[in-house]
Amino acid sequence: MEPKRKKKDRIGKKFRRPGKKVMKRKNEERSEEIKTLMIASYREEYSKEALDAIRQIIDHEQPERIIILKLIEEKHFSELVDANVGTEEKKDIIDSVKKEKKKLADHYAKMLIDMVEEFDVQSEVHLRKGDQLAVEIIEEFKNSDVDHLILHGPKKGPLGKVIEGSLSKKVKKKLNTRKITLLD
Repeated sequence: MEPKRKKKDRIGKKFRRPGKKVMKRKNEERSEEIKTLMIASYREEYSKEALDAIRQIIDHEQPERIIILKLIEEKHFSELVDANVGTEEKKDIIDSVKKEKKKLADHYAKMLIDMVEEFDVQSEVHLRKGDQLAVEIIEEFKNSDVDHLILHGPKKGPLGKVIEGSLSKKVKKKLNTRKITLLD
């Protein structure tokens, strides 16, 4: 039995797999200036470390404008809800859920608003509601002429990723990844 040979390409050189593309390091100068920075706020609050990282990004990049995108997820209820509860009860449940989600979205965005007020930068808060937050983020990014986006990194467990998928991965697929920063 012959020993296994190393794979060779057509010219006779050793075959190498292509290397991964390496993104620019944080301390390297970016080629594009960030004039408008968008920070997405949804589902949970940013950690203290993430807020510090956002402060550093704002301080380093000195954008002219910051948009805080407040997102409220409004998933549609299954038809099974209609079968198990009456229409009045369903309306009460939906209203209660919407009220709680709005309250949480206000809380998450307030942390960012308070932080952004520390800087002498024009800031705006935009509100989007929808059942697919990734689509809402992408549309707002494109409509607002944003140069850079800050998102929560994926925090779901394996089961959550299988059921709903990763919001940040969906956004990264549609947008230029150099224009996105993922934070915990």
